[in-house]
Amino acid sequence: MKATREALTLLDIPKQLTMLPGHGWRPPDAGCVKINTDGAINFADGKGGAGGVARSSDRLIGAWSKPLLGITDPLIAESMALREGVLFARLRGISRVIMETDCMEVLNLWKTRHNSRSIVVPLLEEIGELASSFISFDIQHVIRTSNYPAHLCAKRASTLNVTESWMDETPSFLFSCLLADCPASAYV
Repeated sequence: MKATREALTLLDIPKQLTMLPGHGWRPPDAGCVKINTDGAINFADGKGGAGGVARSSDRLIGAWSKPLLGITDPLIAESMALREGVLFARLRGISRVIMETDCMEVLNLWKTRHNSRSIVVPLLEEIGELASSFISFDIQHVIRTSNYPAHLCAKRASTLNVTESWMDETPSFLFSCLLADCPASAYV
């Protein structure tokens, strides 16, 4: 940890890396965990990937890259990534959860899941059941740039055959984008 802080001071982060107000990822309120998820498709290999990054107001909790073998539909991959994020929270006893996705279609289907015939409705209903034990739960839309760490995890997942995960540590491929999200944080 000390070495990481010393390395950060040597980086002399340029002002351009900080986001303008109203843009970029924003930490959740204290006591809440924000989980960004994304899906990706590797058409060449015929598989998808689900990626996610979970952060509290002051630290990285975990990140994962899960291959979705045989999944080549982007909407299904996005929905499965969202479910993985909810499972992550539930398995760790997190009770105040904000999910963020850059897929507006999934968010709209979430809001209308009881009246929809979409192929992902069973996944969304499962998400609702899993989240029913949370004290607070919300799914929000964010622009792609605010979801970039999860996007990188999903793209990585679409090239893997087994799940990779990182708990309380920052994988090297996420270091710069997490730093750009919150330059003064302990995420890295």
